[in-house]
Amino acid sequence: MGSIGQVWVDAIRPPIGTAKLDGRLIAVSNRVSRPTKAATAGGLAQALSEALRGGDGLWVGWSGEYGHAGHADNGFDFETVGDMAFGLLDIDPDTFRGYYEGYANSVLWPVFHGRPDLVARTDGDFSAYSTVNTAFAEAIARTAVPGDTIWVHDYHFLILASALRARGMGGPIGLFLHIPFPQPATFRTLPEARHIVRALAAYDTIGVQTRRDAVRLAETLASVGEGTIVTDRAGFRVLVHGSHVRIKVRPIGTQPREIEASLAKPPPEDVAAYLAFAARTYSLIGIDRLDYSKGIAHRIRGFERYLAADPARAGDTVFTQIAPLSRETVPAYSRERAEVEAEAGHLISRFGGLADSPFKLMTKGCDRVGVAHLLRGADAALVTPLADGMNLVAKEYVAAQDPADPGVLILSDMAGAAEDMTDALIIDPHDAEGIAAAIRASRAMPLGERRERHAALMKVVEATRVDRWVAACVADLAAD
Repeated sequence: MGSIGQVWVDAIRPPIGTAKLDGRLIAVSNRVSRPTKAATAGGLAQALSEALRGGDGLWVGWSGEYGHAGHADNGFDFETVGDMAFGLLDIDPDTFRGYYEGYANSVLWPVFHGRPDLVARTDGDFSAYSTVNTAFAEAIARTAVPGDTIWVHDYHFLILASALRARGMGGPIGLFLHIPFPQPATFRTLPEARHIVRALAAYDTIGVQTRRDAVRLAETLASVGEGTIVTDRAGFRVLVHGSHVRIKVRPIGTQPREIEASLAKPPPEDVAAYLAFAARTYSLIGIDRLDYSKGIAHRIRGFERYLAADPARAGDTVFTQIAPLSRETVPAYSRERAEVEAEAGHLISRFGGLADSPFKLMTKGCDRVGVAHLLRGADAALVTPLADGMNLVAKEYVAAQDPADPGVLILSDMAGAAEDMTDALIIDPHDAEGIAAAIRASRAMPLGERRERHAALMKVVEATRVDRWVAACVADLAAD
């Protein structure tokens, strides 16, 4: 089979509406986000809350507690919070480390983000990954009834559908992959590549964020599984291992109304104090987990190039990077933190003064109200990942802007958002001089151009709103 090359798939403006499922929607993710548990409402949490609130659906995931990989009867603990129902499963601590810190985040995450050089394998990590997928399959099989639809999320459960089929579940099972899909050659570096492709063939539908991901996934399924690709308006169908797997391009979005609600609330005191300071400068913002896929060190080097071209800019420019620590027990993340802190220290020592510094790094999180105000107050946002499934910060920044005087989005061409947010300033995240040039261009951009770009970007934000995304994905599942 040859390369399928550049294939245009359906424009991503799904209609609002709720498709009719035969039974319940059972969503599966590594963690659930219960309203009473002070969980961070990230993109996945927003999306699943939108899909399941007020209905008879069920959201299942790890309880956050350690115990056996499933209870004695291999069932969930059930909990209802408000109008949402949850099924929670304990996992043995050693099994969890092998599944989550091991195979999911030290093997799959780097491979799927194009960094197989960062893979750190440990004996037994794939076995632990399989054990957890099997435990969830056992619990779901005991919970689901005929007519239920299973909607699985992300790389933690690539082999779950296969385990469910082995337990007699013949209903619709879909997967949504929130992270990017790698090139076929990169995927083949996984010793379990054939096993995973065979397991993926048990899904009816696999949703991805971008057209690029759809092409890579289709080519991988067909090449590794010796299958056949058929194109259609909304993606691809791949005949592999005796199954037809549909691949759909469904870019996830944010909820502009929630951002507006956050902006209607007063900012936290520390955010208000920062905004008062930043208002006297040209202010740049970056908000990411401290992850090697986010390109934070490269971004700092680009900002340094910007200052180096005119050191006087250090007196009237501030770049603030919020980078909450993540997966600190994974060695690659410790190395990334050291690199980011070294780049920050070098920049501050070169351009900082006694009174202040043009760069600020904060490695703790900020609540949603604070984030909304930080985004609103920034003259430009640097969203420059080296690889990213979507990156909702790009859409949140646009949604938070004042249309009368909007800021400028500087966006990596490796972020999934860049496929459709083409009115951002698109940059190569590895190119420090290109980042510096984009900062200069953002600062010089006339108000009229900023308004035009923002209006075009808001059309993408509205077209991919999380409620629209849910409606499109549920319609895909209902078609199975």
